[in-house]
Amino acid sequence: MSNKTLLLAAHGSSQHDGNNPILRLAETLHEQKIFNEVLCGFLRQQPFLRNVLSQIQATELSVIPMFSGFGYITDTLIPKALGQVSNEITVHLYDPIGVHPNIPMIMAKRASSIIKEHGLHPAEVTVLVVAHGHTKNFQNADQTNAMAADLKKIMNGITTSTAFIEEAPLISDWPKFTTAEHLIVLPYMIGGGLHTQEDVPIMLGLNSGDYDQTPVTGPLSAHGKTIWYCRAFGFEEALSDIIVGIVSE
Repeated sequence: MSNKTLLLAAHGSSQHDGNNPILRLAETLHEQKIFNEVLCGFLRQQPFLRNVLSQIQATELSVIPMFSGFGYITDTLIPKALGQVSNEITVHLYDPIGVHPNIPMIMAKRASSIIKEHGLHPAEVTVLVVAHGHTKNFQNADQTNAMAADLKKIMNGITTSTAFIEEAPLISDWPKFTTAEHLIVLPYMIGGGLHTQEDVPIMLGLNSGDYDQTPVTGPLSAHGKTIWYCRAFGFEEALSDIIVGIVSE
């Protein structure tokens, strides 16, 4: 793979605070010395995807969309942007990282670690998978529900629900559809930013804050329940091995 460049194509944030998991992931992959070059390209922050693509020198380019699932960006914007790459470069565009079959296992391990560490009884726990959602496109919700169903199977049928920022069921309605004493919240999102630091916690009944510094924050309390709030799965170290496996197939 010495002539290959790996590109992590991501959304980014215009209000990023430097704690971007994609940048960390790129550093980890670069240190493994499997690829000649590991680059990041963002839509909303520097380095911008269009600028990165204009500077590609490798003979082979592997592009991993760092998104939780398929959507307009992965299906239209990224392929369109790749049109500016030289015809002399062989381009491999892979599926979004969030649809990889190992993602439910990664998230299940995070939830299981909380249950084990705090001695929780699974019957008294609800795992809540939260995502963005969209009122005009149900693709994100469908993918989130499918991932949550896989997670439930992995965790031996533990009570699992999904909720969204922009479509029903809304995250703010979670007390209406769970009676469990303990709530484990798993954002089905790649990075942090305003969604995981403000939107989701406030809708849960928590304070806004920088929840990306540690894998899990809790126990917290809201609506008379105990909550463990996990950071986005884009911070999980296992993603580097998944990406290497994808490109190596």
